[in-house]
Amino acid sequence: MRTTSAIPAPSGYAVPVAQDAPEARLAFLRKVYALLTGSVVIWGATALVVASNVELASRMLGLFGGFLGLLLFMLLAFGLLKVTANRFPLNVIGLGLFAVLEGLITGPVILGVLAQNQGTIAPDGSLVVTAGTLAAGRTLLLQAFGLTGAVFGGLTAYALTTKRDFSFLRGALWAGFFVLFGIGILAMFGIGEDFVMGWGWSAAWVLLFCGFILYDTQNVMRRYPANMAAAAAATLLIDIVILFMHILRLLGNRR
Repeated sequence: MRTTSAIPAPSGYAVPVAQDAPEARLAFLRKVYALLTGSVVIWGATALVVASNVELASRMLGLFGGFLGLLLFMLLAFGLLKVTANRFPLNVIGLGLFAVLEGLITGPVILGVLAQNQGTIAPDGSLVVTAGTLAAGRTLLLQAFGLTGAVFGGLTAYALTTKRDFSFLRGALWAGFFVLFGIGILAMFGIGEDFVMGWGWSAAWVLLFCGFILYDTQNVMRRYPANMAAAAAATLLIDIVILFMHILRLLGNRR
C-alpha cells in the first residue's frame, strides 16, 4: 500500500523549514532521520516478531490480507497520522504506533516470501509455513534489508546534495501508483493475477518507489515546518517499507 506524501504540512503553521536558517534546516533533518531510524527499528522488530509466529502471522494476514482489511488499515493509518501530525509528544507516539502497524502487515509478507523461496508445498498446492521458515530464510532476509538500506541511503544522499529539482516527478509517480494499485485490485478478482505473482510486478514497485524516495526526500525539506519532523519520518518510512517488501519478493523469485 501507499500513503506517502499524504501528510501535508498544515497551511496554518509558519513557513516550511526550507525558509529557515541553514542551522535550523540541518537540525530539522537530524530530527527527521533520528525519528526515522527509531521507527525503522520498531517496524523491523514488529515484523520479525510476527514472522516468527505462524499463528500470529496467519491472524494478521486474515485481518489485513483482503481488500476490506487493506482499506481498514489505510483509513486507520491516515487517521492516526492526521490526528497526531503536529502535536508533540502525540506525533512521536503516533509515529511509533504507525511503525507497529506497518510491521504487522510486513510480517506475513516476509513469512510468505520465505516459504515460497524454500519451495515447501503441501499436497493441495498450498505453501507450508513452519516455525523454521524464518530461520531458514535468514540470509535472504538480510540481503533484502541490506539492499533496501543501500538503495534508500544512496537515493537520499543524492536527493539532498543534487541541485536537480525532483518536484516534476509528482504527477508521474502518483499516476504510476494508482495504475499499480488498480492492477492489484483487479488481481483480487482473477484479472492479471499472473502478472502480480511475477517478478515484473515487484520490479515496477521498486522503480516507482525509488522515484518516490527522491521526490519525498526533497519534499520533506521544502514543504514541512519544523514541528512536523515525525510526519516527515512517517512519509519516508512508508517508502522504505514498500521498497523492502518488493525487493524481498524480487530476491525470493530468483530460486
